[in-house]
Amino acid sequence: MKNRIQILSILLLIALTALTACGTKPVNNPVNNPTGVVPNSLQTIEAAAEDIIDSAPSGNWDKINTDVTDIADAWKTYQTQAGKDGTSQELQDAMTSAVAKLNTASGKKDAAATMQASNDVSAAVVEMFALYNPKIPADIGRLDVLERQVILDVAAQDYSAAMTSLAHTKSVWEEVKPSVLEHNGKEVAAQFEASLDAQESALGAKDDAALTKEAKDGLELEIVDALEQLY
Repeated sequence: MKNRIQILSILLLIALTALTACGTKPVNNPVNNPTGVVPNSLQTIEAAAEDIIDSAPSGNWDKINTDVTDIADAWKTYQTQAGKDGTSQELQDAMTSAVAKLNTASGKKDAAATMQASNDVSAAVVEMFALYNPKIPADIGRLDVLERQVILDVAAQDYSAAMTSLAHTKSVWEEVKPSVLEHNGKEVAAQFEASLDAQESALGAKDDAALTKEAKDGLELEIVDALEQLY
């Protein structure tokens, strides 16, 4: 009987250890040398993806095609170190798929599809940035991607998707807000939260113009400039 109790105790300990190790949120493997320095290839992808979203509305396809090529080349370069640096296969597959969709959409000169694929590229690359413990929290980059997604969802008049994107934005904001406040960001935090409230109200009223304006203000003013400047 005593031996049976000991065996049960050991099995319970093993089970609890396994549950603790699983955690509540899937993450990539840690980088071998988390120096805070993001590889140039990933920085190239991020910059080119944002450039495409800026260029697509005006139809500057020569510029877009150059950016698409830069992204494809940079991704090919980074793949040689992706696994070693802890990038999961799932995330690598997401980036490969996004790059392929971007190439197809830009080849068809489909502005909406090109911007969406470019934001998908940004969504994948920000998760890769996170592996290197950059000075600016990865959540700031996630907010950048999500606010752009709200704009894209509204442009497609997909209010359900916009609602999901906005809810995700608010969730990520709650994660990074303590860090923003610790970096003397009380004022900009208040501004961003006011923008989120305004976006939620506009979404409820299906006011495309107001929602797009607020999302752009949050994206271009609070997030990119003010929040990043805190770090």
